Amino acid sequence: MVQRKQRYRGEALQRIQMSETVLITGSARGLGKELALVFGEYGYGVILHDRKKSDLGELQKNITKKGVLCKVVAGDLKLAKTLDALGKAAKEYDVSVLINNAGVHCPKLPLEEMRDSNIDDLLGTNLLAAMKLTRRVYPLFIKKNKGTIITMNSLSGLENHRLRTIYGASKWGLRGFTDTLRLEATEHGIRMLDVYPSRIKTNPRFTEGMEPEEVAQKIYKIYKNTKRSTLILDDRPKKHGT
Repeated sequence: MVQRKQRYRGEALQRIQMSETVLITGSARGLGKELALVFGEYGYGVILHDRKKSDLGELQKNITKKGVLCKVVAGDLKLAKTLDALGKAAKEYDVSVLINNAGVHCPKLPLEEMRDSNIDDLLGTNLLAAMKLTRRVYPLFIKKNKGTIITMNSLSGLENHRLRTIYGASKWGLRGFTDTLRLEATEHGIRMLDVYPSRIKTNPRFTEGMEPEEVAQKIYKIYKNTKRSTLILDDRPKKHGT
């Protein structure tokens, strides 16, 4: 029995040492959590991120049970120290996949009722944080001449919607950033996959939309089995006659 336990521990350690590693922002709940579980299930080491370390404890335990590496970096993505810590972790654990998942929802307000703090939070989290973190991880991929950057966008990055002025700006800006970076990234063997989903049930208030687990599985399959650079997941009811 002791020998069997030692063998299993040895196999788990070997799996940790051999696996690729993914870094996922905003992974305490919702889609980020499901992405972490999916990648962990398929043998990837996982670097979790969210604002509070306490929100990631149970998820870290569940992923570690799969026999893969799981580390936690906590902090506000709008702060340089958090981005630096994530960049350091990416280098230390030789990250091969970066998933820019963290984002905040937009209150349904006309522009004149938005506060500067709302604008700062939306652009700082949805756009600037993804750009700044990508800048920190990107050189690691250039050095290896490989890597994948998966960016969670929204249909609001392809369409215009009322009462979504700043949110739309953050998503259209994110689209412009990734589309343009792709022109350089392909020269270094780096793949960029942009995901544009309709509503996902990432909030208890959302009674309609796609299940986070299903979306995570679809993203992993597209990432692993294709070379596509764009994934549109539109679960909205089709209008009559279209």
